[in-house]
Amino acid sequence: MSGAGDLVHGRAIAWGDELVKLHDTFRRDLAELRSGSMRAPALREHCLTFCEALHAHHGGEDDVLFPHLDGLHPELAAVLDRLRDEHQVVARLLARIRTLVGALEAQGGGADEVGEELERLARELEAHLDYEEEQLVPLLNAMTDMPENL
Repeated sequence: MSGAGDLVHGRAIAWGDELVKLHDTFRRDLAELRSGSMRAPALREHCLTFCEALHAHHGGEDDVLFPHLDGLHPELAAVLDRLRDEHQVVARLLARIRTLVGALEAQGGGADEVGEELERLARELEAHLDYEEEQLVPLLNAMTDMPENL
C-alpha cells in the first residue's frame, strides 16, 4: 500500500480490498506450509519467507497504519489495541516457528512440532485476519489517502 491520492485506472484504490488480497496471500501461503508436502530445506525457506513477510506487514500496521487510524478515528482505540495485542501473539508464534524450523535441518527431526505450531498459528492468524477485515475493511475502502511509508 502506498499513499498520495493513489488512482488505479481512474479510480481511487479500495484500500480495504487490497488488505483482503494481501491477507488471502498469507492464508494461501500458510495453507501451503501446513500441507506437510515440503521437505526440510524447502520448508525452512518458505517458512522463513512467510514469517518475515507477515512480521513486516504487522510492523507496518503497528508503526504506520494504526497510528494514522488512531488520529482519524479515536473510536477505534479498543479495536486497534486488540489488533496490536494479536500481533504480539502472532509474533511469538512466528519466533517459535523460526526456531523450530532452524533446528529442523540441523537435527533431522521435529517436523511434528513444526506442524503443531503451524496449526496454532493458523488458528490465531485466521481469527486475527477475520476480525481485522470485519473492523477495518469498510473504513479503509472509504479512505481516499493512506499514510506514506505503508
